[in-house]
Amino acid sequence: MNPAPRKYVDDLRTWDLPRLEDLEYRLTEEFEPRAQVVFFDRKEGTLIRREFLQRLRELAGVAVNETLEYWLRGLTDGLNGRYPDLNVELPYLELGEEVDPLTLAYCVDNADGSRTELLRVSLKAIVERATGGRTDVSGLRLRRLSIALGALARSVDSPKA
Repeated sequence: MNPAPRKYVDDLRTWDLPRLEDLEYRLTEEFEPRAQVVFFDRKEGTLIRREFLQRLRELAGVAVNETLEYWLRGLTDGLNGRYPDLNVELPYLELGEEVDPLTLAYCVDNADGSRTELLRVSLKAIVERATGGRTDVSGLRLRRLSIALGALARSVDSPKA
């Protein structure tokens, strides 16, 4: 059976993620005037150190986001985005595989036309992991999730006019 066309993450151009250069510039602008002051007060030095490390962590997070974004767009392999890398498949529905109907497969396409599956997980496992053992998820939120999934099932199941 021929696999159905894959659904790619194709709205990345609309993502508005902070850029590493912008944050680096902002960080140096904020700390430059304070860096020339010698602190004899241990408490003040600790506060500046803590703030600097927090900002550094923010920079690292943005660098990771940029890396993931470029990878998703297919810009990291030298092929200039000709092969968008990440796609999500429903193996039961799209490929006819005998698996849990709510299974999602995260895959990447390779330049040679082959496909590499990164992760396969069922929606049930995702919901169980998100709610398992947690007391901060209210019954109302779970009920709303259940209603939304039921409405989705009915909309997919009903004949289109």
